[in-house]
Amino acid sequence: MYAQDSTRSCNCKYKYNNNYDLAFSLGKQEVVGALSWNHLHGIGNKKQRFKIGYGLRLTSYYGYSAGKFYTTAPSKYTSPVQGPTTIFSKTIEKNIDTIAFANPQVNSVNISINLQYSLSKKLELGFNIDAVGFSFAAKQLTSVISSVYDQNQPYLLSATPTKFNLLLTSDNDKGSLNSEFYLRYWLSEHFGIRGGYTFYFSEYTTSQKLTFDSGRIQTDRFRQKSGLAMIAISYRPFVKK
Repeated sequence: MYAQDSTRSCNCKYKYNNNYDLAFSLGKQEVVGALSWNHLHGIGNKKQRFKIGYGLRLTSYYGYSAGKFYTTAPSKYTSPVQGPTTIFSKTIEKNIDTIAFANPQVNSVNISINLQYSLSKKLELGFNIDAVGFSFAAKQLTSVISSVYDQNQPYLLSATPTKFNLLLTSDNDKGSLNSEFYLRYWLSEHFGIRGGYTFYFSEYTTSQKLTFDSGRIQTDRFRQKSGLAMIAISYRPFVKK
């Protein structure tokens, strides 16, 4: 009987520490909605306050202002330093060019990396970030805004969300990626509420490569970085007694 109970417990172990989450983030004339599943693994001592895990997230971004501006994305133009330390470098302002959208909209499906620390039985502090995935949405018209835009190119052209998303740190990143810093409180065994901050990269690829400053800069990728206030509802179907 003991052996049977032990096997059953082992087979069911994976179902614990699964969270389903619906988040809504609001910024300056922009919104982000995200639906996610996350699985966390406790590490450390018996209490296992620190957890690391992975998940799958569907994110939808919408900008509803009269115009949202996307700037030069490739780090070889935006930063004097390549690699992980790009995040600490200054932006090369003279290399930044801009395209504008009336109402940008980007959907993405990404695998996420999750870190979490339990401050108490009900209170948790956490961070998550998209690692790799893909984006999709309808094609949109965009206009070019630059004083060094080379001649014989259209000022109005089409663009679609960059299809492949990849986390490479800061301006090295490609595509559209979502990340959240949060504090979660479990209202009951199964339902919790999260509040925090969303940092979201959305990226478009233009239908043709654009050239600036007599061909010195050539790119078809443009990015917007958004900071938004976030609120979310969490659900965990199974709780270890």
